[in-house]
Amino acid sequence: MNDNPHVPVNQNGPQEEDDYEVLPILAEQDEPLQAVDDQAPSPPAAQEPPRRGAPPAAYEQPRGTPTQAAQEPPRGAPTQAAYQQPRGVPAQEEYEPPLPPMRSRPPRPGRKKRGKRVLVGLAGLVVIAVVYGIFNPSAWQGIINSRISGLHPQSTPAPARTPLPTSTPLPTTTPTASSSVTSGKGLILLNPTMVRQGSSMGVTGTGFGAHATVGVYFMQRQSDPGQLLNFVHADKSGTFYDNLTVPSSLGSGTFFIEARERGSTKVALAAGVISGSAPQLKLSAQVGKPGDLIAASLHGFSPGEPIKVYWNTMSGQPVATLQADGGGSVGQAPVQVPFGAAGINTFLFVGAKSQSLVAATFYLLSLYPTVKLSSYALRADSQLNFSGVGFGPGERVLVYMNSDAGQPITVVQATQHGTFSNASGFVIPFSLKGRQTLIFLGEESRATVSVRWTVQPYMPNAQASTYGGLPGTTISFYASGFARQEVVHVYVGGGLGGGGTLVSCFNTDDRGNAGAAGSYVIPGNAQGKLTFALIGSKSGGKATANLTVSAAPSPVQVPPQPPFTCPLDGATK
Repeated sequence: MNDNPHVPVNQNGPQEEDDYEVLPILAEQDEPLQAVDDQAPSPPAAQEPPRRGAPPAAYEQPRGTPTQAAQEPPRGAPTQAAYQQPRGVPAQEEYEPPLPPMRSRPPRPGRKKRGKRVLVGLAGLVVIAVVYGIFNPSAWQGIINSRISGLHPQSTPAPARTPLPTSTPLPTTTPTASSSVTSGKGLILLNPTMVRQGSSMGVTGTGFGAHATVGVYFMQRQSDPGQLLNFVHADKSGTFYDNLTVPSSLGSGTFFIEARERGSTKVALAAGVISGSAPQLKLSAQVGKPGDLIAASLHGFSPGEPIKVYWNTMSGQPVATLQADGGGSVGQAPVQVPFGAAGINTFLFVGAKSQSLVAATFYLLSLYPTVKLSSYALRADSQLNFSGVGFGPGERVLVYMNSDAGQPITVVQATQHGTFSNASGFVIPFSLKGRQTLIFLGEESRATVSVRWTVQPYMPNAQASTYGGLPGTTISFYASGFARQEVVHVYVGGGLGGGGTLVSCFNTDDRGNAGAAGSYVIPGNAQGKLTFALIGSKSGGKATANLTVSAAPSPVQVPPQPPFTCPLDGATK
């Protein structure tokens, strides 16, 4: 309640603040305004205004209290300005009501959390400022100088100094901290960082001394002493730029470029990579057989380096060597397909310097060679020749008899096209009889082919020098179809199946023939028909000759002949 009787009436409705109460004073519309009397009856209490946040509709005008619209003076009534202020009552404009007493409110729950967040934010700003000052002390120097100049505007400014590449330490900074900032490592950048042997590479360095001489070194590993590539001079801000050529002797992998300032401990290190995984390969064919020529196109190798071509594995000798041009490319180089197992194989192309590798699969077809003999039926002691195609290029062809086990009976050399023509084979031995099989095996391609053929028997002919004679007559023999230069034994009393008595022998000529060879005396007791069997000692050929013995008109005395021993047998042996 307000105890001051001179407080003017509030005609604007309830107040928003709830720290004190407002007593509405209703004046009669037909009477002039008068001062409030202490003994006047108390007007009805005004309704408590709504709490903060409540909608305005929740407040209701006290019952019996006229609304603002009802308090307007009626038509013809004098306005409030026409009323006379009673004497002794101070004017409304001169009255100032006392300030209402303030009432403390309980702290809200969210205010403590907001306070903590503010403290954390301030701490973060302090940390950022400290870190920024460590990495950029010149900025702190500028801030401090500006603060000092603001505090002492009348002081004489210090003479201007030429800025150095490294910042000047603050007076409060210890000498140790200052040296760690000003004499630390410089910085170099490589452009590009992935290069190839023989290509160019840019090197940019900063943080070195003004007009300093900087040596640029190459290192394969960080522990290497380094190979000097060039000397460069930094400008007044300690910056330099150089263009280097990557050594062609480098292998693929990581390398290092180090810049060393002469007469100082300032160094800078940067890493680069020798690219060895981007070559490209194109083959004119990806299917073929050993010996075929295909064209290979290569790109992406080091300029002018040799390129070795391997087959399935990089061990051993390469099958071919190509040469890259100044752009690291090879166009349409011929490569011969080597030997290998039928199916999928791999060509490997490796740069001799860059060690760049590119591979391509190749499907190797099987070889199906053919062989033609000079004769498919012939007798022993004859020369057998053969011709073949479809073998591997330049390989040796092993020739086996009836089985590929053991040693070959002969070897034939194939041409670069895998062929051989009328190659000298071998002389058929007398031990071979009947059907035989020759096996031809490529030594590297392992391609095989077999040919069947027949060893024909010798079938000679023979006859005596006479078809008939008397006892005591000396006869000789004529023969043909035996082996050349072989001894023919003559038996009497036997047949082709054997038996009989050796009575003579003779030697055939180079064609296996003989004429008037050997001799035999018809014994005195011989009668009728005599059959002679002629058998070749090497060929085994057998021939017969018949002779009819006529009866002598009188007895004939023919001395008996001793057992015959062939003198040619010893010579033959």
